[in-house]
Amino acid sequence: MQRTWSAKVSWDDPLPDDISRDWESFVLDLPSLNDLKVPRHFNSRRGSPCQLLGFCDASQHGYAAVLYIKILDHDSDSSNIFLVGTKTKLAPIKPLSIPRLELNAALLLSRWMSRIRATLKSYLNIVDLYAWSDSAIVLSWLKNPHTSFKVHVSNRVHQIITLMPDCRWLHIKSEENPADCASRGVLPSVLSSLSLYWQGPRFLHDDVASWDVTVPSIPIPELPETRPVALVLSTEQPSEWYASFSSYDRLVRVVAYIYRFLQACKKHPQPAIGALQRTELDDSISKLVIMSQRCFYKTLAHELLTSARVSSKHLSRLRPFLDPSGVIRVGGRLRYSHLNYGSKHPMLLAKQSHLSLLICRRWHKITCHAGPRIMTALISRDFWIVSIKSVLHTVTRACPVCVRFDAKPPQPIMADLPAARVQQSRPFARVGVDYAGPLQMREVQLRKSRVYKVWIAVFVCFSVKAVHLEVVTELSTEAFLAAFDRFVARRGLPSEIFSDCGTTFVGADKQLQLLINSPDGQRTISQARTSCQWHFNPPSAPHFGGLWEAAVRSTKRLLIRTMGTHVLTYEEFTTLLTRVEAVLNSRPLTPLTTDPADLEYLSPGHFLIGQPLLAVPPRVSFESHVNLTQRWKLLDQCHQAFWRRWSTEYLTSLQGRSKWTTEIPNVKVNDMVVIIDNQSPPLAWRLGRILEVLPGNDGVKYASTARVIGV
Repeated sequence: MQRTWSAKVSWDDPLPDDISRDWESFVLDLPSLNDLKVPRHFNSRRGSPCQLLGFCDASQHGYAAVLYIKILDHDSDSSNIFLVGTKTKLAPIKPLSIPRLELNAALLLSRWMSRIRATLKSYLNIVDLYAWSDSAIVLSWLKNPHTSFKVHVSNRVHQIITLMPDCRWLHIKSEENPADCASRGVLPSVLSSLSLYWQGPRFLHDDVASWDVTVPSIPIPELPETRPVALVLSTEQPSEWYASFSSYDRLVRVVAYIYRFLQACKKHPQPAIGALQRTELDDSISKLVIMSQRCFYKTLAHELLTSARVSSKHLSRLRPFLDPSGVIRVGGRLRYSHLNYGSKHPMLLAKQSHLSLLICRRWHKITCHAGPRIMTALISRDFWIVSIKSVLHTVTRACPVCVRFDAKPPQPIMADLPAARVQQSRPFARVGVDYAGPLQMREVQLRKSRVYKVWIAVFVCFSVKAVHLEVVTELSTEAFLAAFDRFVARRGLPSEIFSDCGTTFVGADKQLQLLINSPDGQRTISQARTSCQWHFNPPSAPHFGGLWEAAVRSTKRLLIRTMGTHVLTYEEFTTLLTRVEAVLNSRPLTPLTTDPADLEYLSPGHFLIGQPLLAVPPRVSFESHVNLTQRWKLLDQCHQAFWRRWSTEYLTSLQGRSKWTTEIPNVKVNDMVVIIDNQSPPLAWRLGRILEVLPGNDGVKYASTARVIGV
């Protein structure tokens, strides 16, 4: 077929004589395959070690990979070799060099061996992998995988090493290579008697220690497909001698004193004494700017000095020039303005200069940590710093004060809903609890009756979002336990309770644990029901309790709008609170459809009484002929229908993430962090270093412990 394509024979044209003659001889030889039998069973004891042996070869016509398996039997010091399979491919019509074809054969063998090992690893104990090639160039390529080869070779060498990293590549002579038969092709009559192909080379039956493991190595400069190495002269970044200074004012004064000392050494007629003068400080600044420009604008200074054209397109827009003291200044377009000379023609500085960094730090402190716009305006009156915004950004990011005020805690992607929220359970089997308030309540209806504070214990069902409200007169463990008893008496004992780390709930949990672990409590529990399990949210993590926080907000919203400024008595308050509970349990769990015939919606009340608590009951008389057993089955069917709608309508609505949709890098051990304390101002927040991280189920890591290292 390949020769037909190369000859460009069309569909209806007769074949050339040479191709037709070869094809007829091949067809006449096909019946000899009828007597060919291929054993497909590997005789191996369970757990016997096996070796996977592969051979590859290529020619101008195609390339092939042959794979054998050698089963070792240490008891009888014998081994069995079986042919696993062969892969062959035609060489592309576009001519390729023999080394490239040999490399393609090696890649074909690697893919074939990787697939066979993955298939047989659950059945055979494969301990060693060996591969042979008769190409010294390919073996040298594989021996030096980190050498810079051309793309074709580099990609295939990388794939071979990745697929079979533990395979040992050896050299074999062409006459002993069974893959040579497949790459060059043999007639069917010859194939049946070709022992080299069916049984492999003779040395495979010998012990591994007797194999020839010498691999010819070609020096890298003599290997083909090697990329020429470009010699690049590395030049060090220009450095400034004052790079160790951290204060601009101190640097200017030090340089001013150095030049005063030099003037005194030259026996100046009137050496300066006493405090530094303004002219000395200005000269010091000019000298520092010249030193910085010599480091970063050496080419520009030479071009300006020789009156040559400015080569930098970016700097040519500034129209730079040299002033009489040798400072490169910005020409600009403000010659006729009323500004002073320094503001019209500010001194040019590079953004990489340490002097630019010190200037920005100084003005950052002078402007009381102001924004970049005012700092840019003030600095530009004397200095023109190229890309000043990036320098100011560096200064702001390194300022501890600005970091404490502007930094935000990393917010990872929103986690998946917990199992308690998405698994079917009876109403109030898993509940979250929180407090709402305080609110005011009147003792009696007398005019001067005492007014005291009350709170509302909000219980929220995790599965159907039903709400139960209880009045609590004080923030104590005993008061919460009483409210919890009233909740259990009407809604049943929950299996799991979720809350934050409030002291009331922690105390309630401890008392419940004491009651449960006491002998009397154990006897009561064994005679009645099992205990409930309490889960506490991590400290300072209100988003863990988003379900009950939303219920608290809805409860307070309805109560405050209904009560207004009135102070109710106990009876009035409990009546209103029960009414609010009914409203919350009548809310739809899913959005209403646009279908005008669909007037029924799913609410928490359906799981409590079979309909919304505020709905008008249907005017249908009770059918007396229906017995209790059948009516119970009917109610159970309605209940199951509610749960089917809960699974298909409500549960699927929880799929999307409303916020926190982007992933951020995880925190790592030894990262320096700022520990946020809501009870203190940002400047009092302490620095810490992460000592341990705990990965969640979704792979997001949270800092579990941190060491405070300072303020």
